[in-house]
Amino acid sequence: MSPDAETPARPSEGEVINSSSPREGSGSHYRTARLLHDQDRPLEEVAGHLLAAEPDGRDWVAGALRAAARLAAARGDAERTVAYLRRALREPPVSGQEGLLAELGRAEAPAHPAAAVRHLSAALNALSTVLARLELVPVLADALERSQRGCQAAELLDREARSLTAKDRPADEAVFGLRLQRVLIELEDLNRRPRRGGRPAGLSADGDRTRERAAAAVQSVLAVGRPAEAATVAAYARDALDGPLPQDDVITRAMALGALALVWCDEPAETAQALDRLSEQTQWCDAAAAQTLIAMGRCEVAYRTGRLPAALDAGRRWLDLASASRGNPMIPLALAGVLRVLLETGRRAEAESLLSLAEPERYGDVWQWTHLLEARARMRLADGDFADALEDLQECGRRQVAWQQDNPAILPWRSLAALAHLALGRSGQATRLAHQELEQAQSWGTPRTLGVSLRTVAVTVRGRQGLRQLEDSVGLLEEAGATLEQARSLVEYGTLRCEAGHVRLGRETVRRGLELARQCGAVGLADLAGERLRAFGARPRRAHPAGSSALTDRECRVAVLAARGLTNREIADTLFITRRTVENHLTSGFRKLGVTGRRELAPLLDLGDEPT
Repeated sequence: MSPDAETPARPSEGEVINSSSPREGSGSHYRTARLLHDQDRPLEEVAGHLLAAEPDGRDWVAGALRAAARLAAARGDAERTVAYLRRALREPPVSGQEGLLAELGRAEAPAHPAAAVRHLSAALNALSTVLARLELVPVLADALERSQRGCQAAELLDREARSLTAKDRPADEAVFGLRLQRVLIELEDLNRRPRRGGRPAGLSADGDRTRERAAAAVQSVLAVGRPAEAATVAAYARDALDGPLPQDDVITRAMALGALALVWCDEPAETAQALDRLSEQTQWCDAAAAQTLIAMGRCEVAYRTGRLPAALDAGRRWLDLASASRGNPMIPLALAGVLRVLLETGRRAEAESLLSLAEPERYGDVWQWTHLLEARARMRLADGDFADALEDLQECGRRQVAWQQDNPAILPWRSLAALAHLALGRSGQATRLAHQELEQAQSWGTPRTLGVSLRTVAVTVRGRQGLRQLEDSVGLLEEAGATLEQARSLVEYGTLRCEAGHVRLGRETVRRGLELARQCGAVGLADLAGERLRAFGARPRRAHPAGSSALTDRECRVAVLAARGLTNREIADTLFITRRTVENHLTSGFRKLGVTGRRELAPLLDLGDEPT
């Protein structure tokens, strides 16, 4: 067709042109694609027709499809990127085919790890230069891990590390990076997880400060689950985070693990600062694993300090990030984090729906599944299904011991199991488990963990001893800033005071717990406190919503976006609502927060790291 010929009406992308045979239809698509290509029309239009055409050995096709794939990748359209590159791969092989395989494997890695393994392995087999291989090996290792082939991933990383010479600094850095990634993979494997203390084998720093810090981050994670004091673990984590953050995805992931160790050390303010720094770092690189860990840290910090609305927002982001990578073992851990918050805030139906998404056949063997067992046990305890809850918790405990993570700062499974035993009339077993956890908490030495364990012991022993322990529990939890757990201890403390005959003082103590529970947004705990007050002859005061916990989910989202500087129109576009609705939410939010303008919002809200 000559350039002067009348241009046919442009079909939409992927539209199939009617023809008398598939072969003729394919040819029509080729002719249309070529015409659009020669007219410099958008590459997506060209690629849409090429997708509908059968391979025909035309030398320009693969190049056009790869160019369209790069544009789609820049827009964040991963599925279309993969579709273009897979179609390009169907063209007859040409020189440089390993480059196309590498591009395709990288694009497939997040959502199609098994396919990525095939294509990246083929590309790697065709590559001989060190730098080219180093770009692919970490991606291939990650895809292998998420395809439940962690042993092969570790072997690949070891083999590549051995093949590198260590004569100059760049080679040393590359070897360390591969070995660090291998260690991070082995942390997820029960059979390969490092069993002894000290620095894991292969993480020799050779005086390099950045490598020393990465090794310290790994040590902090390993030490959390072994007999150790929180002060020792915190020292490792602080050493890891002391200094500038490197421009390296694997090391940034290790640093994020170090920040999480501070969570278990009950250092919420310090953890939040570390997460903020890491968040700024990951905005400028493709560090999906680190971003997921950062969201996890934000959720845990908010939950442990009783800021349930912020915990729910962070938890949902955490789950979204984890779910973006198929086969990611963080998915059940994120599910557990969101489930706990949903249960606390009275969203039972949503929690049940979320639990149905769990995949035991895929994730049942990973350590993260243990947290989902604990979250499900909490749901069953709330339902009065004590026998099934206890079964979950006993399995939870077995796995925590096997994975060397048996620390009540991570999961207080003994406390929950003690409550289940108590409800089943087995006071002896309940007391034994509660005291075991208390001993662990005393060795660990952080106020939040100790306060929770003391409360469980007090509930099992009751009487004067229980009163003393609950008084200590309330004080420790207040010191830790653990508002939700403090409210729980206040309710139990007031209950024991009433049982001891101190009814007036007991009622006031329970009321304090009720007020804190409402402040946190803990609907279930507030209901329990109300029931206790009525049982003691008191009438719970009406709730007067105020502060950030009084905001609805949508009011909170609108307020957060306004605090970040977005206009009403921008907020409306972001949330797909009208400007009038934005104005109404802001007016209501200002009233509940007791402010008169946007500039006063930021100190009262958890702004997170990016818009909801």
